[in-house]
Amino acid sequence: MTKYKAILAIDFDGTICEVSYPEVGKKRKGAKKYINKLYNEGYGIVINTCRTNEAACAAIKFLKNRGIKYHYFNTNFPHLIEQYGTDCRKISADVYIDDKCLFEIPTWKNKYKIITAKFK
Repeated sequence: MTKYKAILAIDFDGTICEVSYPEVGKKRKGAKKYINKLYNEGYGIVINTCRTNEAACAAIKFLKNRGIKYHYFNTNFPHLIEQYGTDCRKISADVYIDDKCLFEIPTWKNKYKIITAKFK
């Protein structure tokens, strides 16, 4: 099992890119820089989206073409599936980053600061 500082479930539409479903919107400022920084610093990244089929393929292509790093897309980490004996529909994570949160979503720079302070 690989050890991660924390597992982050990151929404796609409205969080990594602007909402334009079923198309893919423009990348949000700072998304690539800070997601890749978190990835490189040892955080596990799951892209967590309601997109399926062709819309999911478009999102994966967007991430690949822009060099945005992640470990899994809409699936749990294998060690968590093994630990709990199932791959439930809800992504298991320590932090969920989503534009549909209860409070205003901070900039990617501020998200990075919050996450790295929480998991020192």
